[in-house]
Amino acid sequence: MQAVLIAMTILGCDDSISQCNYVATVDKRWETIAACDAEAERRLKTYVNANYPSVIAVCEAPKAVAAAEPPKPAPVPAAASEVAVAAPQPAGRIAGFAEGIAGQVRAHLPSGRNVKDTLTKPVHFVSASYSWVVTRLAD
Repeated sequence: MQAVLIAMTILGCDDSISQCNYVATVDKRWETIAACDAEAERRLKTYVNANYPSVIAVCEAPKAVAAAEPPKPAPVPAAASEVAVAAPQPAGRIAGFAEGIAGQVRAHLPSGRNVKDTLTKPVHFVSASYSWVVTRLAD
């Protein structure tokens, strides 16, 4: 039996976490969800120049997003030497993945103006099969 390694996918979201888009896949794999989640918050700090007010790091075994081509290296910010941007993938799969994660995050956060107040520091969610951390980059 082959070991399943955990991947981290980065999504950029609007203020209310209602619209999220794929940003990148971190070019590193972890043996457990907990190990990936432990690094997620630090990794999100490398996306301060993302064009989104909020970003989400999702740790889970590759499936829908990773089923397409493997990530290809792209120009990397100085502090993010292990980040790669994936090759263009079918929009439906990526959009569905981003929408699903955004829904999971919204289910654990208050709505409206309270989202901004809640995200004054990163919020983590960890389960047996996946984890996510969301943080606000801009006001």
